[in-house]
Parts: sequence; structure tokens; C-alpha cells
Amino acid sequence: MNDIPEIVEELYFSMVHIPDRKDWPEYLRGDPAVIRGLYSFYYGLRMGARISGALREEPFIL
Repeated sequence: MNDIPEIVEELYFSMVHIPDRKDWPEYLRGDPAVIRGLYSFYYGLRMGARISGALREEPFIL
């Protein structure tokens, strides 16, 4: 599994919005790779919670 499916790229770029550098936590300002990973993980958790809530028919907003 070396290729990332196109739908994954489309979802990532439409759902994950990395905030402006001035809004990053002070302790992470020097490490853009870590901040990108953390925000991607955060948005993935939010998306998973929303999908889970939709499947249970109980809206869950994070």
C-alpha cells in the first residue's frame, strides 16, 4: 500500500485547515511538521466522532 487514494487527499485538504502561525501554541512555533501532524490528528478525531455519532443517530459534536 504505497499510494494514497485520491479520496483521502481530497478529504484531507477539504477538512484540515492549519491555522496561521500567529495562532500556533508558543511551544510549537519552531516545528511546523509537528503542528501540522497535531492539527491533522485533531481534525481526524473530530471527523471520526462526527461519523460515529451519525452512525448511531445521536449527533456528537466535539
